Amino acid sequence: MPNDIRAVERMFRAIETGDLNDAEAYIAEDYLNRESVDDGRSDKRGPDEFRETVEWLRCAFSDLQFENLDVFACDDRVVVVTYMRGRHTAAFLGLPATHRPFRQRQVHLFRVDRHGKVREHLAQRDDLGLRRQLAG
Repeated sequence: MPNDIRAVERMFRAIETGDLNDAEAYIAEDYLNRESVDDGRSDKRGPDEFRETVEWLRCAFSDLQFENLDVFACDDRVVVVTYMRGRHTAAFLGLPATHRPFRQRQVHLFRVDRHGKVREHLAQRDDLGLRRQLAG
């Protein structure tokens, strides 16, 4: 498996487990998470931003798991088609905890540098479907 795919898979495992001890090994110092910038959640970059995102997700959702349906790489890009599932246990995007289980379809696009570290992230998620599941 190419190093670029390994780095991306390590990100997903870190979200599932909360283990961020070696984030510097697979997240570039100038890593840009376009999702946190676009929604105004954070202006941090690098491993610090990734740690913040992991904590944010793990605070709102318990039992997080990813079911990666397709993972492929071309040049410096990695694409992951996945389902994120878990339980909504704290406020998320203005919706109080419902304790309901959910399964959300997502597509993630990553850019990986020549050292095998993730430099950029962009996602397309079914946020409407997620809200419907959480609101019941």
